[in-house]
Amino acid sequence: MPTLATRTPEGDTISPLCFRSGNSRVADMETNGSISADEASAALTSVRHSRRRVAWSGYPVWYWLLTGAGLSAGTVAILLPDWWGLAIAAVVVVGLVRVAYAASRARGVCEGWIRGAMTWRDGVALYGPVTVVIFANAVLSRFVSWWPWSTIVAAVLVFLLFAGTGFTLSARAARR
Repeated sequence: MPTLATRTPEGDTISPLCFRSGNSRVADMETNGSISADEASAALTSVRHSRRRVAWSGYPVWYWLLTGAGLSAGTVAILLPDWWGLAIAAVVVVGLVRVAYAASRARGVCEGWIRGAMTWRDGVALYGPVTVVIFANAVLSRFVSWWPWSTIVAAVLVFLLFAGTGFTLSARAARR
């Protein structure tokens, strides 16, 4: 996180805007000249907007489709009897990780698994409704007599929610 320069009584800045942690290339580009609080604020605002564009734009269409299909397959897999559900869910998880890695390579963005450009709010918007449907279907199937159509409806709904939200948010970010 950048630290702002301190001001002298005359109103001049005496220390540069300095990024204490982060990319070493960014640290090499630091300015040693004076920077006003307004300039620093404008730069930080620009970074926030840029971060949102990076978080959502550039995803290939196949990413949303394959990830939605994988989440749908996982929705069905967790309800299978015996060890089949666990085995299929494990294969789906490996597939989702590979799809996410391929999408980041296709986008040309290197993001870590822990801190990506997507904010907590963005993650909740994308994964929240899908998670609610998956858990509601799991609870429904455990406590109500098993009805195969509920699982199929839930899987289709998971796919539509994830892919639809992803397409919408990507299109919105691309317009900004």
